This record gives sequence, C-alpha cells and structure tokens, in this order.
Amino acid sequence: MTKVLKVLAGGWLAAVLGVALFAAAGTLGAGTVSAESPPSPPARFAGTVLVDGQPVPAGTVIEARIGNAACGVTQTFMQGGQSRYVLDVPALNPGASPNCGVDGASVKFYIGGKQAAQTGTWANYQLNELNLTYTTPTPTATASPTATPRPPATGDTVATGSAASASWLLAIAGLGVLAFGIGGVAVARRAR
Repeated sequence: MTKVLKVLAGGWLAAVLGVALFAAAGTLGAGTVSAESPPSPPARFAGTVLVDGQPVPAGTVIEARIGNAACGVTQTFMQGGQSRYVLDVPALNPGASPNCGVDGASVKFYIGGKQAAQTGTWANYQLNELNLTYTTPTPTATASPTATPRPPATGDTVATGSAASASWLLAIAGLGVLAFGIGGVAVARRAR
C-alpha cells in the first residue's frame, strides 16, 4: 500500500513541476496560450483579369490591399481562354500579420503593380466575384510625368502560431521526463 502511495505522490509531484515548467516557459517569451476564439475566415475574391482589354499572362501577380496593408497576393491562371484569379484576403485578427479585413472594408487590387479600376468590399460569408481591369493611360502632349506605383512585395502572407505550439510541446515533454524520472526512483526503491 505504501508503494502505491509513493507512486501516486510521485505522479502528483511530476504534474506540479510540469505546470510550473510550462508557466516559466510562458514568462520567458516562449509563447502564451489564451482562451480567444479562433480567427475569422478570410474573404475570397475571384474573377477575370484584363489589361487594355486583353487577358494577362498566367503568373501575373494580383495583390489585395486594405488601407496601406498588403492583405494577400496570388497569381493569375488561364481557364477557358480567360485569365483568372482567386485570392483570399485575411480577416482583422489582433496580433496577426497581416491584420486586414472587417465586414464592409474597401479592398484595392493591383495587377502587376498597377491599381485595377475596380475595388471590392470585404465580406467573408460569400464568394466575392470581381472582374479586374486596368487600362493604360494615353499620354497627352502637356502631361507631366507621374510616379510609377511600386510593385507589390511578394512573400508568404500566412501567419502561424508556432510559438504557442512549441510551448505546449515543451510542457508535455517536461511532464514526460519528470514522470519517467520519478517513476524510475519509485521502481528503484521498490527493488531494495
């Protein structure tokens, strides 16, 4: 009976030490866990893409921006002789990057770095069909030079929560190591 109590006491001690280890890892910046709701789904935009009345080549970069924030990037593809795009624009999620859309927000689109004539309205409860066009301005004799828009920054726009996952992994590993060590001590004492 005393052996059973020692094993139970060892397991309790391992659990307390594991919780302490997890709490310490959280205060050291390894990540925190919160009881927040999951992030909102993105708004999906899709449609055709034309520049000067012609389909753009497959692989043309399409970027979405809300205010000054780059909120998604994709490339065009050909389907049935049409140049098409599909682009997910993330929701406003505090602390996330990018931190973008809310219901009704105005979404600007850029075709190869040039602002499309159309803007969209952010809504994540429906497919937002929006055909994009850009027409090259015709030069005039008295026109002054205009600044060329910067090409969009490319890269991964998906945020990950790997810090929180790493904290959980550390806590579980710590509990396992402690329980295994305490269990070994209990077995060694039993063998005496």
